[in-house]
Order: sequence, then structure tokens, then C-alpha cells
Amino acid sequence: MNINNYTYLAIIIVFIWGISPVLFKFFLHKNTPAYLIIFFQSLVYLLSSSIYIIISKRNEFIQDLKQNINYIPFLVIISFFSVYIANVLYIYALENKGNVSIMSIIIALAPVITMIFAYLIFKEKLEIKAYIGFFIIFIGLILIFIPF
Repeated sequence: MNINNYTYLAIIIVFIWGISPVLFKFFLHKNTPAYLIIFFQSLVYLLSSSIYIIISKRNEFIQDLKQNINYIPFLVIISFFSVYIANVLYIYALENKGNVSIMSIIIALAPVITMIFAYLIFKEKLEIKAYIGFFIIFIGLILIFIPF
């Protein structure tokens, strides 16, 4: 198995994404309004994206915008649903006593959805390990919802 720097970055990302729901629920239990969490998420995302563009892509930004002008409406719609609506629904569920552990497991199905759409849209072939992983995830999800 080849472990490179990107693998370590993925581990860091998983840790950050894994702890975030717990922290959100912690602040919601401290009576922090959900809209403040959503507001600061949006603000930090906007500021950090702007800083990234200024530091690394400043010279290319306008040119890239012009070259991709036809795609901008689609990018806005995709971003609206994949970032904003998903976060609002997630925070809403946490605010209304959603079980953070169960929600995180269900949300962890995102790679399965990605695999399915990558196959349907790009015809990406999957190794047998991916199918086995898909099956294990599916069985695990069933076990979560079966009352014992």
C-alpha cells in the first residue's frame, strides 16, 4: 500500500469532519442559535476562499471566470445545495435533538453515493474491494435501523 502525503491529509480531514458534528451539537446545547453557526460557517468559508484566491490564484482568477462564465450558474446551484442546504438541514437536525452518532453514520454514505454517480456519469470502474466496502456499509446501515 502506497501511503503518501495526501493520505495523511485525508486522515486529518476525516478527524476534522468527524469532530465537527460533536462540536456543533455541543454549542447548540449551550443555546447557541443555529443561525449563528451557519452564519460563521459561511463567513469563514467566504473569507478563507478569498484569501486562497488572493494568495495563490490571483492572476488567473479573472481569466478563469471569463473562460467558465457559462458554468457559473450551475456552480452556484450545485454549491447552494451541496454546501448551504446540506449544512442548514444538518444543523437543523442537530438542533432538534438529532442523534449525532447516527446522523454521522448516515452521512458517511456520501462516498457510496459518489461511487454510484461516478459510475453512472463517468463510467468509472470499481475494484472488487469497492463493492465489498459498499456491501459492508449497506449491512451496517441496516443494522443501525433494525430494532433489537
